[in-house]
Amino acid sequence: MRHSLDGLDPSTAGSAPQMVALLRELRAGSGLSIREVSRRARDHGDWLPTSTLAAVLNRDSLPRSEVVAALVRACGGDEAAVDTWLAQCSRIAAADVSDGGQVPRQLPPAPHAFTGRERELRLIGEHTREASPRAVVVAGSAGIGKTALVLHWAHRALDDYPDGQLYVDLRGFSGADPLAPSPVLQRFLTALGTDADEIPPEADERAAMYRSLLSHRRVLVVLDNARSPEQLRDLLPGTGGSAALITARTVLFGLTATHGVPHLRLAPLARDESMDLLGAMVGRGRIATDPVAARGLAAACGDLPLALRLAACQSLAHPEQALDELRDRIASAPLANLDLPGDEAAGLRSCLDLTRDRLEPAERKALDAIGLHPATEFEPAGIAAIAGTTIAEATAALHRLAEVHLAAPGDDGRWSVHDLVRAYARELAQDLPDRDSALGRLYDWHLATVAGTLDLLFGLEPEVVPESTVPVPSFAAPDDAIAWLDARQGALSEMIRHAASEGHPWHASRLASTLWRHQYTRGQRTETIDNLRVALDADRALGDLRHQGTVLYQIGSTQRALGAIDEAYASLTEARALAIGAEDRRGELRALGSIGWCHLERWKLGEARECAIEVARGFRELGDADQEMNALDDIAHLDLLTGDHESAAAGFERSIKIFAERGWGQSHGAALAGLALLRLRQEEPETAAELLDRALEAYRGTGDGFGQAFIRSRLANVRARMGDRTEAVALAEHALDATASATSVELRMEVLNNTGFTYCVVGDPVTAERLHREALDLAEAAPDPYEEARANQGLGNSLAAQDDQRGARKHWERALRLHESIGTYGKDEVAELLAQTPPHG
Repeated sequence: MRHSLDGLDPSTAGSAPQMVALLRELRAGSGLSIREVSRRARDHGDWLPTSTLAAVLNRDSLPRSEVVAALVRACGGDEAAVDTWLAQCSRIAAADVSDGGQVPRQLPPAPHAFTGRERELRLIGEHTREASPRAVVVAGSAGIGKTALVLHWAHRALDDYPDGQLYVDLRGFSGADPLAPSPVLQRFLTALGTDADEIPPEADERAAMYRSLLSHRRVLVVLDNARSPEQLRDLLPGTGGSAALITARTVLFGLTATHGVPHLRLAPLARDESMDLLGAMVGRGRIATDPVAARGLAAACGDLPLALRLAACQSLAHPEQALDELRDRIASAPLANLDLPGDEAAGLRSCLDLTRDRLEPAERKALDAIGLHPATEFEPAGIAAIAGTTIAEATAALHRLAEVHLAAPGDDGRWSVHDLVRAYARELAQDLPDRDSALGRLYDWHLATVAGTLDLLFGLEPEVVPESTVPVPSFAAPDDAIAWLDARQGALSEMIRHAASEGHPWHASRLASTLWRHQYTRGQRTETIDNLRVALDADRALGDLRHQGTVLYQIGSTQRALGAIDEAYASLTEARALAIGAEDRRGELRALGSIGWCHLERWKLGEARECAIEVARGFRELGDADQEMNALDDIAHLDLLTGDHESAAAGFERSIKIFAERGWGQSHGAALAGLALLRLRQEEPETAAELLDRALEAYRGTGDGFGQAFIRSRLANVRARMGDRTEAVALAEHALDATASATSVELRMEVLNNTGFTYCVVGDPVTAERLHREALDLAEAAPDPYEEARANQGLGNSLAAQDDQRGARKHWERALRLHESIGTYGKDEVAELLAQTPPHG
């Protein structure tokens, strides 16, 4: 191994792209391939998969610290070198944040009329300033004011955490299941600026990425309403200046044992503090008129902040009632039990009953509806659907509930309630006479809303759109629909599980399958498989074979996108069998088409073509010309891949005509590009250029920037062969720049290889070699034997142009073996190159 560290100074990198460029130079200078670096990393006890290394070296964002450390060690660096590289990465990351990186501001508003707790506020400050662990658990009974204390301190300390604040309600004590660490980490990583497709699927990998992002920032993390240490360990910041505030009803000594996190246990307010809170709520003048009664009221509330606030609301709602009358009423009611240890929920229920007694019928109905709603955040429309009212009526009722601290509005139009209020409301909702039909209306509204996005986003007609008693939202633009769905992914997943558990399997199944397309395209593929498995169980309970096939098709397609080809093949095979059993010919053909794609992923090109032929024939028999055309176009692309040019040409010419008539821009552009490549192989560059110009125009009409870049990379090669060096280089550079941040490795590999061939033709074999080596690294990691073969062929071409005939033969021989193993076009061309080069040249 060459000493790749010699001459490389990480301090010269002032930005993330410059640091990545240095890391690429470090790897290249080592003389090690991607696979060899990965193996050496394992030898050092590091985990550095080839796919991870190839990805981070081919984008401009700063790699995680553990990736940088593993790469430096693998390339021969000692621990001092590792520290030097990591220190510069930290400086770059800190500069990125201060220069306008994504800064989350997730704290709920500071509590109104906060009083007292000076000692506790001081202790929180001390704990969060300590070198380690920079975390504290604020523990106490329900209603004791844990969240209010933490939020009050957090808002006072905003300047100490300039890089943002993260917040989550972990639902440790609520009617819903506690939140697991993995979905919380996904939210936090998204808030910290991580793209959805970069978030790893496994919880431990998400936790590592989360700690890495916080290591060079000062972020305050508020973990509200925790239940267990297991729920929290992955959410604690690691090293650095970030801190965590945790609230919990129970002590969490497991965190103390493993992480040294101290506890701050809250007691009821001191009596003078209770008086201050009542005075801030109802007015100090009113308290001054009867301080004895006020102190008695505080005593009746057990000096519990939540009970005190609710009592103050009663006083505000009935200003004609004297304080001593209110005191006596509370004292004679179950509110006196609020301070009973171990029975907080029962006591608070009595307090909430007193509040509910003062609500108007519409407000009571809204509170009951909150009890039926499964999500922690909900729309007024959902409450209206459950309650059988209008959205305006539901919104007005929610505002009234907010006045008595039973609900709180959010910034995005949704509402929430504290988990104690939610638990109380759920008890109220248990015996509602129309519970089942009310839930049906709620599910109908959500299903109708999601179904309404399909045509706007994907041009698809939903399988079913139930009639909703409440109007569904209309979206002015696709981005509005995407934002609505993205913000409600967690709530919609909860809705699916709730429908299944509440005896509404049809709603559970249809909501999951309708939501699938959006989740699939947004990269939320692990989450959508979880939803679809609920749907599959629901369909099995219903005995709905036809829809079971639909759901299994969706599961299989998602598994294929995740790279789980064996699992995908099994799911799709079962989907096809179910469709056959249900006499669902369309579903059978849809599953078969995806089975063909599984064959293509395995490079079984003959089997893939047979599937496409049967799919085309089947849709022809059904009279579905559009789906038949899609299958025929697949056949043409497969024929191009294997070198059956006569069949491919006929297929592409047919596709070009039909797709143009249909206005299917992307399919039209892809077919034109396929025919252009065929004509280029037949030494017709002028015809190829004309076809690619038309393809570029087709892609422009779709707004698909990556598709345009792909076309430009092919057009660059054609222009180079026509002798137009200036235009060829301009097209190549445009394509490379446009795909530098592409998440599709397949697209990036093809563009790198296409432009590599271009640079070799125009007389720049050094640049060509660099591009092909980048493509080869990606192809080996993918793996993609076809692009690996093309990369090796391109490397052979570029090395031959540099008079390295031995190196050229080595790569051409690899290319030939790969082409022969998968049966793709190119083997004859490579064989001819080998025949023209002496074995020992």
